[in-house]
Amino acid sequence: MSCSTGIFNFNGVAVDYKTYPSYNTGTSKTILLLHGFLASQYCFHHLIPELRRNHRVLTLDFPPFGQSSKHPETAFSYDDYTRLVAALLAHLNINRLDIAGHSMGGQIAMRFSFHYPKMVNRLYLFAPSSYMLPTDAFSSLVASRHFFPSFMKLIFEAGSVVRFLEHLVANPQSISLRMVVAYSIPFMNQRFFSSLATFIQHRGGDLPNDCIQQIQTPAIIFWGSQDPLLPPSIGYRLLAEIPSATLHVFPDAGHLLPEEIPDTLIAFMS
Repeated sequence: MSCSTGIFNFNGVAVDYKTYPSYNTGTSKTILLLHGFLASQYCFHHLIPELRRNHRVLTLDFPPFGQSSKHPETAFSYDDYTRLVAALLAHLNINRLDIAGHSMGGQIAMRFSFHYPKMVNRLYLFAPSSYMLPTDAFSSLVASRHFFPSFMKLIFEAGSVVRFLEHLVANPQSISLRMVVAYSIPFMNQRFFSSLATFIQHRGGDLPNDCIQQIQTPAIIFWGSQDPLLPPSIGYRLLAEIPSATLHVFPDAGHLLPEEIPDTLIAFMS
């Protein structure tokens, strides 16, 4: 899959991003794809080839995920991620675009649209994380302890990644070896777990209700009826609060929509 890979320095951290030129040389449209928690740019590998028919496609790895640097001493919050997206787009001279986000990435997409409404043409939200409060004091205390990174490493061994993926999809048979390897690679970096602990302490809460209600960007929301992580009821709540939103719920899908039903998503996005 032809692309150009770049490194963007943000707050002293190297952020990995990729740009995929459109197959349509006459288009000026760009779409940014934002991944979820514990995922990476890889999660959109099914969508990218089809989106390139009419868009330049931009992806990135939020630190400390994917190929971006892991710096345990550098705290990132959702607000930091939003500023990172804005800084990267300014660096690439992108002034107007569509944004698609999965899970945590959907939350960042909504935040960006709220703060930079004139830059976003349309939102595509794949089971976006919504209405979550900041990490509570007890969980933050646990995450700050020296044993927490080792505890997280024990949980996310390769075998555990398989079980984690199986839990998130409607059909476990859809999980490929390539998918397991791609999701497992970040957990092989010891610094990742210390960085993850820092992120858990400082991520902040989701966009407040009053801000969600001010999002004017047209939004298409997608949800799997068998999502075990974020129930479809969240999607219906977003539908009621985002003024220009539509919602599509799919009976044979779980949480990993870009992996499970890419052709269906493309049909709506086209």
